[in-house]
Amino acid sequence: MILVWQSRSRNEWAIEIDRSVGGPPSAPVNRFDPFSLADPAVTEGILTDAGFTEVSFTDVHEPVFYGEDTEAAYDAVLSLWQAKDLLADLDAATAERALQLLRTTITAHDTGAGVLFDSRAWIVSAVWQHR
Repeated sequence: MILVWQSRSRNEWAIEIDRSVGGPPSAPVNRFDPFSLADPAVTEGILTDAGFTEVSFTDVHEPVFYGEDTEAAYDAVLSLWQAKDLLADLDAATAERALQLLRTTITAHDTGAGVLFDSRAWIVSAVWQHR
């Protein structure tokens, strides 16, 4: 079994972080796309080609916990390559506005019991057939 993200459009955390700091990042050459296994047909094809059978997908709809409070979540988000890559391409004034918007976005998701963003993932199960 593996847990993989569903599409970016189904993950509020990705949409909100992207929106706050300038839009979705272009795919960096040295990084993997965290949503590359979002399409069940593509993922099933990869697993089947690798010798797996009985591939199944279970929908997981649970919030992502980013921290106990706004400050912890803000620091956590800024440590992610997603935010770092987006901010790196901005001039100083635009980056400052993006950081303010990011803090506002995170504050809006502070439930008092943690900063939570909606998310969707797949639990992918498969059986490996020794060839």
